[in-house]
Amino acid sequence: MTPNTAILAGMAVANIFYGIHFNLYVISTYLFARHFKGDKANPLYRSMLFVSSGILFILITANTILLTVRVFQGFILSTGGPALFFRDQTQATSVVLNTVTMSSLVVNDLMMIHRLYTVWCRTKLIMILPLVAWIGFTVCAVLTVVDRRSTSNLALVVSITPNFVFTLAVNVYCTVFIAWKIYTNTKACMLVDGTDLRDLLAMLVESSALYTSWALFYTVTHQVNDNSQYLAVATLPPIAGIANALFQTRIVTRRSIEPSEVSQPIQFRAAA
Repeated sequence: MTPNTAILAGMAVANIFYGIHFNLYVISTYLFARHFKGDKANPLYRSMLFVSSGILFILITANTILLTVRVFQGFILSTGGPALFFRDQTQATSVVLNTVTMSSLVVNDLMMIHRLYTVWCRTKLIMILPLVAWIGFTVCAVLTVVDRRSTSNLALVVSITPNFVFTLAVNVYCTVFIAWKIYTNTKACMLVDGTDLRDLLAMLVESSALYTSWALFYTVTHQVNDNSQYLAVATLPPIAGIANALFQTRIVTRRSIEPSEVSQPIQFRAAA
């Protein structure tokens, strides 16, 4: 696969994934609004889950638009040809796209950490390692944007590898400890509204595995300098959005969390 083919494929697949994310986000937002309707004590805009999902949706929308704009610029409007155009990382659209892409991944990891914080009943000790990894990820994200302004070859951006090592660490750590916390409460435990605990565990693992496997796919292709890394990085933000929206949609659909508990620690009761 040539770089130009990978860039075109990345734009096409990213738009498909964005369509999936858009539908899931609209559904989850509608269901959230229904849950919060009439609840003056806990208005929807105070929900961390709702606000962070909205921010992530805006960033992913901007990412998809910028990807499409750059493809049109490179293949249709550029006088020097697409190869020369895409090598120039100093262009405004390139800088903004890189910034938006990294910002969406930073927000996605922060949402994962908040999910861990909620499940562990706001235990601060459990948050130290993922927060350190998230800070490292954020620093590397800034360095990645700066590096790409001076480096035409994506494979030469040295900050990308530690960047995705950090995001993989955050997601694997949070998934393992959330799953462990839920599972060890009791194997016969159910949420306060009667939802089987195994359903919640399956939702969590499935959603996390989707994003983690895609981030790993990008990390590997970047390390071996395969051109499919351009497709992987273009589609990573919408994949993150799908993973989060899928989890939230299934949670709200199953009524696993009550309106007043969306940002509260998960409560359990023993099954009869």
